[in-house]
Amino acid sequence: PVPGFVMYEMSARLRGLRFVGVPLTPEFELDEVAMLAAIEQHRPALTYIAYPNNPTANLFDDAVIDRIVAAIGHQQGLVVFDEAYQPFSSRTWMQRMAAHEHVLVMRTLSKFGLAGVRLGYLCGAAALIDEVDKVRPPYNVSVLNAEATLFALEHAGEYARQAALLCAERERLQAALRGLPGVQPFPSQANMILVRVPDSRRAFEGMKARGVLVKHIAGLHPLLKNCLRLTVGTPEENQLMIQALKDSL
Repeated sequence: PVPGFVMYEMSARLRGLRFVGVPLTPEFELDEVAMLAAIEQHRPALTYIAYPNNPTANLFDDAVIDRIVAAIGHQQGLVVFDEAYQPFSSRTWMQRMAAHEHVLVMRTLSKFGLAGVRLGYLCGAAALIDEVDKVRPPYNVSVLNAEATLFALEHAGEYARQAALLCAERERLQAALRGLPGVQPFPSQANMILVRVPDSRRAFEGMKARGVLVKHIAGLHPLLKNCLRLTVGTPEENQLMIQALKDSL
């Protein structure tokens, strides 16, 4: 589905693979009819679903996902759920994965406060993981990566506490955004909020001039017209961001 994480398409094309993007609905939900038709037509070997999605930050309807996963399985394809933003999400596919041998779940420590470590993990049926391991670069995890990860796991409770604080602040930020005239915030299950404003270029440049940098994503896909992506920060940072956005509309 598109708009989604841009690296899926970029990585596929760099490797000479065919990429088929199926647009979401205007509400950023999965277009079930279009997805099922594309699966039937193209018989994809690999389908990526960001869960929550990036940059829209929302979760998709599980009933629709179930039918899409089943259709891909019937075509002998694989489904990869990218759960990079899972620490901020209310749902996961990790527990459901065991019932679907063609489903893999991918996570990263990047949203665990360790983006610079560049480390993640993949979960799935042992036979599938064995095949992936055959093409894994040798020595791709350094001792420093491993030690940093072990340290993080020893303090998982602190990371969970910080994620909970961000989720609470996300709700406060959503409420503040809804109070701004002309601003449409979309539902979020990540550490970011997608908003549509009357003039995204004007808002972006105005916020930048006020010392607040957000992501201007209107050019990524037609569905993202006049959209900005705001990262949830501390209460003080969020207050500055709200004021900068208000003054830049």
